Amino acid sequence: MDPTSLKSPTFQAKVGRSELHLVRFGDRLAIAAETGGSATQISGVAAQKVDVRLAAQIPYPDMARKTANGAVSLQLTTTAKSVTIKSVQFDGLSQSFAFQGSATGTLDRLALSGRGDIVTRAQAGRSGTIRGQDIRNRTQATNLTWARARGDLFAATLMTQSSAKNLTTPSETYLESLAVTLNGPVQSSANGLALEFMGSATAQGGWRGLGAPKTGDTPADAGLKRALAAVRISAPSFQLGLQGSDLTLTLPSAIQIRPQSGGLAQVRGLGGPVYAHGVGGFVVMAAGGGLPSTTLTVPHYQMSGGKITGQLSLVTRGSFGPVEAGTADLSGAFQLVPGGLTFIANRCADISVGRLELGANDLEAISGQLCPTRGPMLTQAGDTLQIRGSLKNIAAQVPFLEARVSEVSGPLSAKSQSGNLALTAQIEASRLTDTAKVMRFRPLQARGTAQLKSQNWRGDFALSDPSGRALADAKLSHDGVTGTGQLLLDTGDLAFADGGLQPAALSPLASMVGAPAQGHVQFQGAVDWTKQGFNSHGSLDVKRLDFRSPAGAVKGLSGRVALTSLAPLLAAPGQTLRAEGFAGLAAVGASDVTFGLDEKAIQVSGATLALGGGTLTLRPLEIPFANDASWSGVADLVGVQVSDLVEASPFGDRMDLKAKVSGQIPFAVSPQGMRINGGQLRAIEPGRLSIRREALTQVTSDAGIPAKKDPTLDTSDPLSDFVYQAMENLDFSALDAKVDSLAEGRLGIVFHIKGEHNPPTRTSPDIRLSWREVVGRKITQKIPLPSGTKVDLTLDTSVNLDQLLADFADYQKARGSGPVQP
Repeated sequence: MDPTSLKSPTFQAKVGRSELHLVRFGDRLAIAAETGGSATQISGVAAQKVDVRLAAQIPYPDMARKTANGAVSLQLTTTAKSVTIKSVQFDGLSQSFAFQGSATGTLDRLALSGRGDIVTRAQAGRSGTIRGQDIRNRTQATNLTWARARGDLFAATLMTQSSAKNLTTPSETYLESLAVTLNGPVQSSANGLALEFMGSATAQGGWRGLGAPKTGDTPADAGLKRALAAVRISAPSFQLGLQGSDLTLTLPSAIQIRPQSGGLAQVRGLGGPVYAHGVGGFVVMAAGGGLPSTTLTVPHYQMSGGKITGQLSLVTRGSFGPVEAGTADLSGAFQLVPGGLTFIANRCADISVGRLELGANDLEAISGQLCPTRGPMLTQAGDTLQIRGSLKNIAAQVPFLEARVSEVSGPLSAKSQSGNLALTAQIEASRLTDTAKVMRFRPLQARGTAQLKSQNWRGDFALSDPSGRALADAKLSHDGVTGTGQLLLDTGDLAFADGGLQPAALSPLASMVGAPAQGHVQFQGAVDWTKQGFNSHGSLDVKRLDFRSPAGAVKGLSGRVALTSLAPLLAAPGQTLRAEGFAGLAAVGASDVTFGLDEKAIQVSGATLALGGGTLTLRPLEIPFANDASWSGVADLVGVQVSDLVEASPFGDRMDLKAKVSGQIPFAVSPQGMRINGGQLRAIEPGRLSIRREALTQVTSDAGIPAKKDPTLDTSDPLSDFVYQAMENLDFSALDAKVDSLAEGRLGIVFHIKGEHNPPTRTSPDIRLSWREVVGRKITQKIPLPSGTKVDLTLDTSVNLDQLLADFADYQKARGSGPVQP
């Protein structure tokens, strides 16, 4: 037959030159056929450049009896340049089929039995985006029968071996080799196809989507890349059954996936078929060798109309990329269609990350939940992945800021398309807590929006106190490519008012700024970072502030403090604050303090207070932040009038002292209290001392005669009375005092005073006695001490300084100031 074309409504072919030979010899018929270069297309099957060779011997039909009994042998070989079956295409396809058996029965009830052997090979094949090479199959059929009388019934026992090499997909999944063996009975009839196969399979391949390990990878990253890039898959035993369109798959033994780096992943059934009658269930477990520890359980799924729906739960823990020791626990319903995946969570997904590596700006101890909202939590279509949910109780440590963020909640929307991630988080609530050793700020609330687009983060937040009072605005920016970013803080004009916002509610460092504080301040700060580290700075502008401190009411505090670091809190020397005055134990006038801050202490380089018409100056000193630390200093007094101080002291109701003094007071502060050692004061001009006699416990005259313990005036003891009179009205020309701490927190002051008796009403310089008093040596009258009598007085007194300071602190606290450290 010369080349020709054949065509029908369901078939068309271009047939090359063909030959058919039929040779009868005896009761046998030999058949030989050959055609080449043909092309056909029928019912979704297309073939190009097809060559067919057929050699067969069959019984010659007995046309009288209409029978064909005898041996049958057949050898069919086919080659084709390409064959396409629907969406599957094979290139360089070759096939050979051999059959040895016999035919029996009449022509209308013909039956065949025997054995067959089919060998098929394709140089390459593809289906959609899947590619493969050297695809082979060999199927041996024993106990093969075919009977026309039974509706073209076909039955056989098959053993089939299939293999392929270099299977690849666009998703970087590849198989260097794949081998599948199936063995079992098969039957085809008018009722459909039925089979029961036992099988096994092995494969060698992996997934290269993460790339090859490279310099700079963390051990976890490199381990995961190696684990996924080279694996061996083994399904030592599975059962495959088919009844019509009803498919069953059972796994008597788990499918094992072993990375070359170690570890194991397994796929198991859940006590029943993995798939049967359109439904099924399975569990996947993985651990070791760089694989994340994972358990994926699909207790139920069903397939219908090309769609797979079901329930799943996933628990996974591992490290990859910037995520170290990350965990996720989620469950819900899923739907898988050819176009993508949809996941609808049935509860909040628990997530945690031990550390999020961001160079020197790591986040630690991240935890919280992503909760479902209306609609799916996750959808995937092609290269687009979307996540929608609501953040709940998200918390994280921010070591480089020495802070912790917690109680974060609000809606989250994320979209990844072609590897580009965009994200928007509406933060409806969050809590920011200071974790520095020395607390800089009390807990804050933050609300606002965080966005990620083209690897750039942007955030705008409003900070408030727990009562919801606005405190500051915060702006965040971060470039994901360069790793640089900035956080800006600005309080604007922050107003303090009686009954409203107070400084001590914002920072423990302002605890000495007691209520009621009134005035205005402004804080501005910035935190800048790169992949190598971060730095921060800021400024505190005190425009004017009136408040009650532990030392008394402060009026008109002002100044500007430039901070060179916010974490830790640092300020260069030379910062200055000034107060118009304050009222403590005594009225203090204009005061200035110059200082700096390091990580451990306040460095006071100078402090001057206007006190009692003179000045009190502190020499340079360091005041540590630690409550249990000790520190010391020296206070220099120049021309200070002490009358108000004495009036405010425990002696105020028993003595008056008008003295303008200069001197120095060395002091030390420790957890045990304040101690003074070697303090010295001296009067720089004449003054006056008046001590009520009930304040004295013992008095001794220069004659060595002790006064009576009861200082009540007694004319029988005129010498004691002289002493009391002298101290009640004493004008002095010289006064020295030594100040030292005594045991049990007491403060001792030893005065040495020289002066003369000067009562308000001048007394006579003469002392008149009766002759009886002279002769009897017993004076019975009250004798006034003469005005101008010279007095040389040593006065030894003490006060419980610890108790005095504690009582004063309690008094100030009751009036509204913050707690006072020792």
